[in-house]
Amino acid sequence: MIDLESLPAEKWLEMNAALQKKKNAARKKLNEMGVVKRDKVNKYDNYSYLSESGYKQIFTELFSENGLELKSDEVDYKVYTGNGNQQSGRMVKIRFTLFDIDTGFFETTDVTGEAIDRGDKAGYKAYTGALKYYLANTFMVASGDDAEKHSPEKEIQNEQPVQEKPKRKINKKQIGLIYTKFQGKEASLTKILKKNKVSRVEDLSYSQAIDLLDQINKKEMKANEVTGNQPSNS
Repeated sequence: MIDLESLPAEKWLEMNAALQKKKNAARKKLNEMGVVKRDKVNKYDNYSYLSESGYKQIFTELFSENGLELKSDEVDYKVYTGNGNQQSGRMVKIRFTLFDIDTGFFETTDVTGEAIDRGDKAGYKAYTGALKYYLANTFMVASGDDAEKHSPEKEIQNEQPVQEKPKRKINKKQIGLIYTKFQGKEASLTKILKKNKVSRVEDLSYSQAIDLLDQINKKEMKANEVTGNQPSNS
């Protein structure tokens, strides 16, 4: 590897420009491809994704066409305990070095990959995640693998119809009180029932009946305050 720090500024700028030009050419090629087809399905969590092999197949061709090469080195590696069925946790820091093979000029990028697994694949998944993240963000891969989308579990939950709690029914005492209060005032009762979108007192919900009786009691109390009469015990 050449010593970039020892390069004259003009030479460094020239070689860097050549590398960026090749990266740009690779991005244009990817843009022409459109959204890259996701080639694998995770049957456990029920979602599709673009696999590591899918990424490598694409970029082997792109790098070959544009005179690029990629090298990766593990910089840091940590182990932690997950929970439930996903008990093995791994966090790995990978340094990716992208070379212009015509000049030897290169650039480095550190990426952290993290994964948990039910078995011994957490480290492999963490490395794969770092590689995919580097390639996707460096070359703007459009694969539809959006980490901010709802998780498959969340989507499944959202698809389930929301079950409403059964409405509490009006009781016989309430029915009797309402009929008593509106004795001789059937026209007013009909209007109230129509407003509540029911045809009979028996079809009112418990909350509708409570609201109606409360309104009646308030009117009676107000009337009694004006006349000075005590409210009747119904």
